[in-house]
Amino acid sequence: MKKISIAFITVLFSMAFFGAAFAQESYPSKPIKIIIPLGPGSGNDVVTRILSESLEKELNTRIEVEYKAGGGGGVIGADFVANSKPDGYTLGTLNSSIFTNSPVFTTVPFDPIKGFTSIARLGAGSIVLVVNSNAPWKSVEEFLDHAKKSPGKATCGTTGVATVGNLDLELLKAATGVQITHVPYKAGSGPNIAALLGGHIECAMQLWPVLVNHVRGGKLRALASVSPLREFPNVPTFTQKGFPAVNLEVWFGFFGPANLPADVMAKLVPAFENALKDPGNVAKLEKLGWNVQYEGPAAVSARIERELGAVRDLVKKAGIKPN
Repeated sequence: MKKISIAFITVLFSMAFFGAAFAQESYPSKPIKIIIPLGPGSGNDVVTRILSESLEKELNTRIEVEYKAGGGGGVIGADFVANSKPDGYTLGTLNSSIFTNSPVFTTVPFDPIKGFTSIARLGAGSIVLVVNSNAPWKSVEEFLDHAKKSPGKATCGTTGVATVGNLDLELLKAATGVQITHVPYKAGSGPNIAALLGGHIECAMQLWPVLVNHVRGGKLRALASVSPLREFPNVPTFTQKGFPAVNLEVWFGFFGPANLPADVMAKLVPAFENALKDPGNVAKLEKLGWNVQYEGPAAVSARIERELGAVRDLVKKAGIKPN
């Protein structure tokens, strides 16, 4: 009887040990949901869809996209990610505004530093001032002259209050003394661009990757950019036009809720790194205007802390209050 009991206990122990090991190896055992905190067609959406095929191969599971727009710059979607179960099945493609701008200007329902697990950073995209190609303004000077003649009547759209586009607009206003009315589009860049194409606003301060096809197609005209545009070198930078303070770019990264388990990160980190370094994906992203520069978890977390402090200092010194 004693021998049987010992043997039985040994079998149970072995089953528990190997069962636990199998459970750890099973991730992911179902589709992974990636939250897009802005609407369809936004930079977050486009980037995620480009990478999805590679991620599905790397992780051997389906990637599902879910939109949760709103809150100004994607705060609602980010909060959903932050409050999700930390099991690796709910992630988010989040933009820098969520971490470095929104917490400075508004009360957000999450901790931008402790509320997430950083997985990877894709790289940066320039912010560009664009107008409808049918508009009479051929340069940033012409548009500013127009705005000066009718203070407050010129309108400029962005993806929302406290976004990088909004902050760059405020920096331009502070540098020139020109009154331009900000029109925020909380649902993302898609509605903002639609409004500009439809003649409902006069300009947009938007992310280049969501603008590039419209500029290529001759529907929009780029007047100035935060950083040089590889495909359109004739578009001047704000620095070249005498406004060096207008210099903030947008970067995108991939995050989960705080405290993702080590075994989950062991799968996610190399999967995202491989997807972001895949030559085919890099070529597609660069064609859309992205400056692809992969960063891993530690570098992304350090960047958030550094840039959050920098934006706070900049806003305080410039006396900027986005509206």
